[in-house]
Amino acid sequence: MKPQLKPPGLITLINRGSHTIYSGMIAGVVAGKYNLDQIKIDLRDLAAQAGVSFVLAEIEGIDLSNKIISLCGRPSITYQRLSLDIGSETCIKNDQFKSEPGQHFVPIKPFNKSLEWICKNDFANEALGSEPFAIVGSGMAGVELAFALRARWPNRKLDLYSRHENLTSKVKKILNEFNILVIEKKQFISSQAALLCTGNRAPNWIFESGLPVDKDGRILTENTLQVIGYSDIFAVGDCGVIEKNPRPPSGVWAVRSSIPLAENIGRISQGINPICWYPQKKALQLLGVDFHSQKSRALCFYGEQIVGPYFGLALLKEKIDKSFVSKFKFSAKANGSYMKNDLMLDCRGCGAKLSTEPLQKALARMNISEEPEDASCIGYTNQGAALLQSVDAFPALISDPWLNARLTALHACSDIWACGGSVVSAQSLITVPKASSRLQEELLSQALNGITSALNPQGAMLIGGHTLESRNDNLEPLSIGIEIGLCVNGLVENPNNIWQKGGLQKGDQILISRQLGSGVIFAASMIGNVSSSLIDLALQEMNTSQHQIITDLNYMQDKYNHSKVVNACTDITGFGLLGHLSEMLKSSNVRRIKRKETLLKIYIEIEQIDSFAGVSDLFENGYQSTLAKYNRNYLSFLNPNHDPHVNFEILLDKIRIGSKEYHNKLELLIDPQTCGPIVIASPELFAEKLIKSGPWKKIGYVL
Repeated sequence: MKPQLKPPGLITLINRGSHTIYSGMIAGVVAGKYNLDQIKIDLRDLAAQAGVSFVLAEIEGIDLSNKIISLCGRPSITYQRLSLDIGSETCIKNDQFKSEPGQHFVPIKPFNKSLEWICKNDFANEALGSEPFAIVGSGMAGVELAFALRARWPNRKLDLYSRHENLTSKVKKILNEFNILVIEKKQFISSQAALLCTGNRAPNWIFESGLPVDKDGRILTENTLQVIGYSDIFAVGDCGVIEKNPRPPSGVWAVRSSIPLAENIGRISQGINPICWYPQKKALQLLGVDFHSQKSRALCFYGEQIVGPYFGLALLKEKIDKSFVSKFKFSAKANGSYMKNDLMLDCRGCGAKLSTEPLQKALARMNISEEPEDASCIGYTNQGAALLQSVDAFPALISDPWLNARLTALHACSDIWACGGSVVSAQSLITVPKASSRLQEELLSQALNGITSALNPQGAMLIGGHTLESRNDNLEPLSIGIEIGLCVNGLVENPNNIWQKGGLQKGDQILISRQLGSGVIFAASMIGNVSSSLIDLALQEMNTSQHQIITDLNYMQDKYNHSKVVNACTDITGFGLLGHLSEMLKSSNVRRIKRKETLLKIYIEIEQIDSFAGVSDLFENGYQSTLAKYNRNYLSFLNPNHDPHVNFEILLDKIRIGSKEYHNKLELLIDPQTCGPIVIASPELFAEKLIKSGPWKKIGYVL
């Protein structure tokens, strides 16, 4: 937590989840003493505080010769130095716990899944004559979870399958006091449900990598924590073991190893010889027995010695556990203070878009059309198809260079989709930060892979581009300094079917394709005041291409003899839903004035507009994107006397004007979006069909 001591260059944290769980409090969660959120450590926030790039991905393997990490579902990443602390999996050897029909044996790891399964077993906890629930394991984890399950299920039969020689007479006596039956592990497991706490083993890809391992698959290291034979790789925690000073896979030694690990990473980065670390032979370990606040007790293990169970030991364990987790609950979250680097406070992604006032004034000086379209028609093919072109760009939204580039490409493609077109090609303009040529190569490669991952499934190609080196040295991590622009080319087979913003018709239903709220989510994330779970949900939706729903709309249009399924369309980006709807409405009414037709008005069913979970809370706490304060000018369009070309009316049902809910919905209307939804105006007949088939939802209509 001292970023100023971080070695120069780019450090990347790769993990398969955006949170990690503190294992010392798992039993407390099972017992109901804590909830799951209390024992989670937010890795995305941790990485941001430390100036480290975060990549959400699962490792599939390592190519030691070429220094390449293979990731599931995305391109590989190269490394110069590597530190492995990937934990372990539950050890299940030779199918010895193969369940029979009707039986369910579930490993304790990963804990999210095992906890979900334990919760499903709650219904049977008090049933008379119900089958006993089994815990299988001879170690401290199995014993502590047996006590935790007793706290959770006071009356259910519990069996602990364990090797008798691994349990002391004192532990057996206490288990008996809690009516937990100890059964010799060699016996057949008769229970219908069993929780497997059968020790730890390394993931299969460690075995397959060629790294030196012991009988349990733990990576063998020197006392410097460097892997034997691989001075550029470290291994610590449950996945690593010092060959000459082996210690059990336990959180005590894992935490202690962090100081020499940090020291040695710094040393080899500076070309200094690493230091040796000799872990203590014995460690103090506390094991929960009772989990009730009034009479909690715990056992203390130190080598062969056992003390307790005592109430004071339970208080000590609780203090240690809560203190450890609290180290990762940064004070910036509590008081809303901002990060030191002011550059990080300005929103990124499409939140970095120029506000409407200077944009419109500059366009007016150039006499450029007041009827903006998402893409321009630049010509026609020999077969008569219309050629479309658009451009989009923004600074990196997230520190993962591959995913950031993919999001940028999807965002740029949405301009072509909003015209009913299919993307055929793109050219890129990529600015990479100042760094070594090797690191620039890796960042550029990740960015290009991210772009093509968005283009290729559409049948489109990246056909060229240009690169620049940034002149900004202030951003950390380096990967956040990438800036990407894309010129995207598209095609509409029938030029008469190009969707335009200004095609609204009386009776049209306004449909939206996905949720809103990405702007405020990433604004709050800039100062670490939003959960990674919320960011994950937003990124999951933003990372989903919308090209297929455009294909489906065009198919529907062909199916109904080229009827107008879509009268008008746009994508919701930096100016928010209200800003882009106002463009549609103004453009449509300007055309209607020329044709001497009556003006149109959009009625917004504001309660039907969905946002990501947690967005309302962010608005209530005062968070907003930097662009939202300029987008607030669009709220004036809700005043019918403001502009005759742009007339909206908000329709309310349960929400009342002036309430918090009303305020939050107004904020949602002006929230800038990256990879935002497509909005269409469709005749009522087709709108009903689209709503039934999804993902469309009605949020208003035109009169």
